[in-house]
Amino acid sequence: MTRRLKTIAGVTGVVLVSKLFGLSREMVIADRFGTTADYDLYLIAVMLPALAWGVISFAVYYLFVPYLTRNLEATQSASPREHWRSTWSLFNLTFVSAFVIMLAIIASAPLVMRIWARGYAEADFARVLFYCRATAVMVLLGAVEAYFRSVLNARKIFAYPATGMILFNIGVIAGTLLFESTYGVGAVAIGFIGGFVLQDLFLLVRLIPMGAIGAFSISWPDEELRPIATTATALIIIEMLNRSYFLIDRFFAPAFGEGIISALNYGQVLVQLPDAVVGFSIASVVFPLLSESAREESAARFGSLYREAIIGGLLIAVPMAVYFFVNASDLVYLMFYRGEFNANSVAITARVLRPYTPTIVALFIVSTSIRACYARNWARQVLWFTVALLALKLVGTFALSRWGGYPGISAASSISQVIFAALLMNLVTRRSGMADRAGFLDRVARIILAGVLSLALIWLFNLLISKYMVDNTRVFAAVRLAISAIALATLFAVVSSMLGFKDYLMKLLGRGV
Repeated sequence: MTRRLKTIAGVTGVVLVSKLFGLSREMVIADRFGTTADYDLYLIAVMLPALAWGVISFAVYYLFVPYLTRNLEATQSASPREHWRSTWSLFNLTFVSAFVIMLAIIASAPLVMRIWARGYAEADFARVLFYCRATAVMVLLGAVEAYFRSVLNARKIFAYPATGMILFNIGVIAGTLLFESTYGVGAVAIGFIGGFVLQDLFLLVRLIPMGAIGAFSISWPDEELRPIATTATALIIIEMLNRSYFLIDRFFAPAFGEGIISALNYGQVLVQLPDAVVGFSIASVVFPLLSESAREESAARFGSLYREAIIGGLLIAVPMAVYFFVNASDLVYLMFYRGEFNANSVAITARVLRPYTPTIVALFIVSTSIRACYARNWARQVLWFTVALLALKLVGTFALSRWGGYPGISAASSISQVIFAALLMNLVTRRSGMADRAGFLDRVARIILAGVLSLALIWLFNLLISKYMVDNTRVFAAVRLAISAIALATLFAVVSSMLGFKDYLMKLLGRGV
């Protein structure tokens, strides 16, 4: 196993533990609140803070990792204090920007939230405003976390920041369990805020031995950072548009009745899990390396890194997407069926999950491709793609939900994300001058073909075993899922090996060089 794969495997292990805690967090929330109108109200209330948090935290990370990676090498001969002084100037800018956005959310909530909370009684709308304003602090706490993580990742420290996510999820779970009887769904907000505080403190502790705290100064970015201002603006707009899909979902979903907003949220949690574990680990390790290759103007190394990350990611993502599609009902049942999450909750969540599953593959491609674009300063092209795809998502949601009901909402998201992934991959392979681009695209197509063939075979296999395992209990659901996983892994390994991926699979299993 190569050193890079070992690093990715190590980060994946930590992130997996974190995401298991994250899944447990959603299971606790499902147990307490299910797909109730109360939880729908909460999800509407936190839309603005959630959007702003996602935008600024990812924008900070995508923008600062390439800069900090290059800055670290450029200042190696300088004193540590001088290096940290320039680094902290970015923190000051991040903190002030996040603080202003937080205040803007608090001030604008009464006007903006009327768009989504239409039809709510005044008492319920007052709750929407309270939750929205109370959770706005997540923007500030999330921006600080993203900055600390960027600094550590630029120094090739990956596992420690990933461990911070575990503390975050523990905080959410603890807050929900401790305060649910007193504050109802507001306990989720308390948990999220507490989780962010724990995570930020944990990351800050890692920076102390580096001499970061002693070198803190209230300074602002100097002239050297002005060239990235345009990139920063484009990047923030990209993240805002790319993360606005759920705003569209929550605008159309209420028309289909109580619980659809919650079901869409649970479906998104499950679909994003594979990328949040493996895709995040691959992209986090590769991002600084892509940035270094871009600086060195080494097209060969850049193309090789990108090719390995995409092919390796797809060999994991494609069978996962197939697995989630054919086992949607059992997955939702086993994960969430308890407490307030009843049989109806299982049915509507499984219906929105199946159309979501192509997003699993798309997210793997997007995670690496968008980092490759930012490493090469191609933010403007990504911006145009994002605008076009958001428009497609809006039109698609309107059309597909009218034609196919609420599953059309998740189908529109998948279509948009798959096209976005294809556009990004085409941009990276063309503009980077990748050697053997045709061969790379041929390998991508063969992996997709392996997935389609495996889907057909495992669908027939699942129909066969369902005849002998008809009881709808957790034990039988777990056994069906386990048998399906073994069968699918075997089928996909055989089919993909026949299509020329035996060496790749052996490398992923740690048996290659």
